[in-house]
Amino acid sequence: MGNDAVVIGSGAAGSVVAWELARQGWDVTVLERGRNLRPGLGDEPSGQLDTKYGSDEIKGFRQFGFPDPVLEPYTTRTQSEAAQGVPRSAVGALGQLGAAVGGTSLHYNAKTPRFWKQDFTMLSDHGPVEGAQMADWPFGYDDLAPYYDIVERRVGVQGDRDKMPARTLEQSPRRQQFVMPPNPTGYAAQLLAEGASRMGYEAYPYPAAVNSERFDGRPACNSCGMCSGFGCPINARGDALVSWLNPAMRTGRVRVISRAFVHRIETSADGRRARAVHWTDVAGRKHRLPASTVVVAGSPINTARLLLLSRSDAHPDGLGNGSGQLGRNMMFHNFTQAAALYKEDIKPLRAQSTTLEVDDLVGLFTGPEVQALGVPYIAGGIVQVGSGLPPAGASQMIAGMLGYGQPLKQAMKAGILHARVAASQLIHQDLPQADNRVDLDPKVKDFLGLPAARITYSPHQHEKAAAIYLGARMQAMHQLAPGAVAAATLPFPILNDGITYTAHLAGTARMGTNRRTSVCAPSGRLHEVDNVYVADASTFPTFPGFNPTLTIMANALRIARDLGNGKED
Repeated sequence: MGNDAVVIGSGAAGSVVAWELARQGWDVTVLERGRNLRPGLGDEPSGQLDTKYGSDEIKGFRQFGFPDPVLEPYTTRTQSEAAQGVPRSAVGALGQLGAAVGGTSLHYNAKTPRFWKQDFTMLSDHGPVEGAQMADWPFGYDDLAPYYDIVERRVGVQGDRDKMPARTLEQSPRRQQFVMPPNPTGYAAQLLAEGASRMGYEAYPYPAAVNSERFDGRPACNSCGMCSGFGCPINARGDALVSWLNPAMRTGRVRVISRAFVHRIETSADGRRARAVHWTDVAGRKHRLPASTVVVAGSPINTARLLLLSRSDAHPDGLGNGSGQLGRNMMFHNFTQAAALYKEDIKPLRAQSTTLEVDDLVGLFTGPEVQALGVPYIAGGIVQVGSGLPPAGASQMIAGMLGYGQPLKQAMKAGILHARVAASQLIHQDLPQADNRVDLDPKVKDFLGLPAARITYSPHQHEKAAAIYLGARMQAMHQLAPGAVAAATLPFPILNDGITYTAHLAGTARMGTNRRTSVCAPSGRLHEVDNVYVADASTFPTFPGFNPTLTIMANALRIARDLGNGKED
């Protein structure tokens, strides 16, 4: 194996892999389908970026940093539609999936909780669940903990270990205090924290890769409140670009090719080794890049699509798909949202996005009340406490309900949604299902003539039960918040039988030791190809109800470190 690699994708996983391999002396080429929206990448001695990707509310409507829904479409359908032979029910964009150098981390809200010990052994500890393909992870929390430590130091995670609940520290032990103290708590979050306290819940500062003080040459956060779904105009947020890819490029060992649409991994005749990566530029010119090692990190949907597009005589069902599991177990984080309405402006955006976290709804929950909902247990998730809705988003929602003109103007002047609402989100654990999958759409193609990724998805009964059981507790927490005049809950798994608006996704190339039931070995290497690795959340066997980016980075670092050291499974 030569000390050179092609990394496909420059997001949370790909940038970490490039950094680690460069640190070990490898030469790395990163292929990224998106644009470079923050020039200065490695060109300036200071390593600072020319920020052209900030908190512009209009950018989302212009697909700035996102795939174009016409040129690069996804198609979707529900499980019931698939059973009825419906080829697709929607075509276009999908959630908040980014397409830019730095990936989706360019507009993530930088929340970085760790997964818990219990999340790695769900099958062993609690048994199978009907309709779900439950599986243990091939390693445990203790194996990942050293990489959590490294990632937190690298991206700069704020928080306060002393304020974390005992159960949280028991499930996710920490050997060190956070890199920096937490930002000030937003007023909206303070109000909801009191409502949580009245329920017997314990809110504490949310770990986040956001500078509360100057760190790594970047300024402290100014609490503009526009973290979630937007870029950071002052680079106060640690992400794939500023923390990993930019430093990797400054070593001189890493080059990034943007607007590179990878469509095939070429293998030897027997299919055992990758030989080259084929990609097309925006002008339609085709390129072949020889590769000694290939690391796929395009996110679960695009990773599955690429491996399926790379079918050959040796791999007729897709590269590394001898198990038939490639593309299956597609998981999304569903959300149950709750909001408290106030008479006055509570300044919900005057803080870093979502400054507090509640872990009391993580679970597991069992007993007769749960059994009555048709599931053996409910695995919940963390609650993001105290978020707000930007004005442009609020106006869209109001226009959808009231129409345009005078009603919209009056509602915006009153600030009903963007000024007088304190909101929280429960992140649901999504159980893996064989019928939730990614395959190639038989008809819809992208602007290069390649089949679009088709996602078939419906929430499991577990997600619906969790929305009912935990949604009631979310509702009560917001009703009890001081000064709240009304409260409402939106349990999306019940309201929608398809994919909800989310950038949290996992599965499609799960790792495991059994070649018949998994796609990758614990090292991330495809079982059937000696030099192709998957490093993104495609490898996750299950998807706990926590923001996933920290675990994506930690797992990618684990994979890259073993790869660089020549360690095999």
